[in-house]
Amino acid sequence: MNRNKDTKTLTKAEMEIMDYLWSQGDKDCTVRDILACYPEPQPAYTTTATFLKILTQKGFVAAEKRRNEGKTLFFRPLISRDEYRRRVMADVKNSFFGGSVKSLVRFFVQEEKMSETELKELLEMVNHTD
Repeated sequence: MNRNKDTKTLTKAEMEIMDYLWSQGDKDCTVRDILACYPEPQPAYTTTATFLKILTQKGFVAAEKRRNEGKTLFFRPLISRDEYRRRVMADVKNSFFGGSVKSLVRFFVQEEKMSETELKELLEMVNHTD
């Protein structure tokens, strides 16, 4: 498969962290903030911190220390959920469907066994896209 080396994807664990960061809007978060969203048993503090370091290295997250906050790092996403979705879908389209949107849509129509109502809604969206 000819994959674009510039496209970085998220692992399941990284995606869970990004989902939390995206859900916080403009609020910067600490490792403890992120851990608080997990059900018991929560992952280890060091494990979450390691994933955040990886996300920072991949360019998905920014980390900063603040005055009067000691060693605490604050994290925020550098990419929106929509931008990540666009990148991933472009990669899927190019990698698996030869860059063809038509082939991609055909695949989902066939594989998802869309109902007649869903197909009508899809056609309506296509017909009303500017």
